[in-house]
Amino acid sequence: MFETAEAITIGEILENEWISTAFQPLVSIKRKALLGVEALARCTAPGEDIPPMEMFRMAGEADRLLELDRMCRKKALEAFAPIHAQNRGLIVSINVDGYAIDADVVGSGTLIHQVKSLGISPNNVLIEIVESRAKDSKALEEFVSTYRKNGFLIALDDMGAGHSNLDRIPLLRPDVLKLDRSLVSGVAGHMTRLEVVKSFVQMASRLGSLALAEGVERQEDILRLLEIGVDVFQGFYFGRPAMRMAKAEVVSERIDYLAAKFKESATERFAAQKELYASHDALVLGLCERIANVGTVGLDRLLTGFIDECDNIECLYVLNARGVQISDTVCNPVKLRKRKRFIYEPARVGADHSLKEYFLPLRAGLPKFTTQPYISLASGNRCITLSARCTDQDGRTCILCADIDHKD
Repeated sequence: MFETAEAITIGEILENEWISTAFQPLVSIKRKALLGVEALARCTAPGEDIPPMEMFRMAGEADRLLELDRMCRKKALEAFAPIHAQNRGLIVSINVDGYAIDADVVGSGTLIHQVKSLGISPNNVLIEIVESRAKDSKALEEFVSTYRKNGFLIALDDMGAGHSNLDRIPLLRPDVLKLDRSLVSGVAGHMTRLEVVKSFVQMASRLGSLALAEGVERQEDILRLLEIGVDVFQGFYFGRPAMRMAKAEVVSERIDYLAAKFKESATERFAAQKELYASHDALVLGLCERIANVGTVGLDRLLTGFIDECDNIECLYVLNARGVQISDTVCNPVKLRKRKRFIYEPARVGADHSLKEYFLPLRAGLPKFTTQPYISLASGNRCITLSARCTDQDGRTCILCADIDHKD
C-alpha cells in the first residue's frame, strides 16, 4: 500500500485542488489523423508523488470518491478548453468512475454544466466508464441514456480485462469499446489472444461501435490489430501522457510510418493469399480430375495416394450430392499423431455432413468453397476445408473435401 511521508489526506488534495491533467493521443492510422486525447488525472500535492490509483483508493476510504471524480473531470475539461478552441475537431476522453454512478449522479447534470460553461461541445466529449465498477445497473443505463441524448459519446473501458460484464454491452450500446492492454499487448505473437480480440472487433462492428486498442507499445502489435479491423490506438508508441499536447509533427510522423508499413504488409499479404488460393485451386482441380477416372471402389486408394503426395493436406473425404460421406476419411498419420485427442475422431462412411459449412454453399450451387479457419473434428488441429463439386466415372455428383493445415 502507498504511504506518503507527511500523510497528506484526500481532503487536503480536494480543498487545495492539487490535481492536474495529462493528455495522451488517440490516433487513427487509416485516417492518418490525431482524433483526440484522453485526459488522465495526476496528483500535484507539493513534495508528493501519489499515483492516481492510490488517490482514488484514498477517496474511496474517505467516502469522497464522487468529489474526486468530479474534480478530475473539472480539471480535465478546463485543460482541454483552450485546445478545443483552437481545434474543434478533436475529442477529449474523460473518465467517470462507474462506482460513483447512482441515481443522484444521473440527475445532477454536473458534467453537462461543466462542459457547456467552458464552451466545449458535448459532441467532442467521450465519457469512459469501467462498467464493472457500477453496482446499480439501472442507474448506469439511465446515465448513459441521459448523456447520449445530450450529445456526449460513450465508451466502455477495460474490455477483456477479465471483469467486464459482456451482457451490458448491447444494453448500453457504446460508441467506443476500449480493448484492455492485457489483450492487445503482444497480440502479434499470440494466436489465442488474437482470436479474442477479433471477436470484440466483430461485435463492435455489428453494434455500430468503434474498437480502440489501448496500451499499444509495439509496431508489430499495431500492424496485426490493423489487419483485423482495429483503427484507433492509444499507447506509449504514439506518446506518453504529458501535461502538454503531443507535438503534431511527432504523432504524424509515427502515423505516416505505420500507414506505409501497413500498406506494404497488406500488399504482401494479399499477394501471398492470391498465390495460396491459386495453389488450392490447382490441388482441388487435380484431384477432381483423378476422381473422374474412378468409381466408389477405388476412391479410398486414390485419396491415400494423393495424401502421400501433398504433405499440407490433413484429411481427404468425399460426399455424395446429399452430403453423406461415401469414402473413408483418409488422414495424414503424422498430423493426426501430432494433436490426437480423445474427443476428435475422423468421420466414417455414412456420416452426414449436410449441415456443414463446406457443404451448404455447394448445395446452393457454388462449384467450390473455402471455409474460414476452424478446429478440425478429425484431428483437433486448426485447418480450413476446401470443397469442390466433381463427377466420378459413373457420372455421379461428388463433393470432394480437403482439410488443409492453416497457420496465421
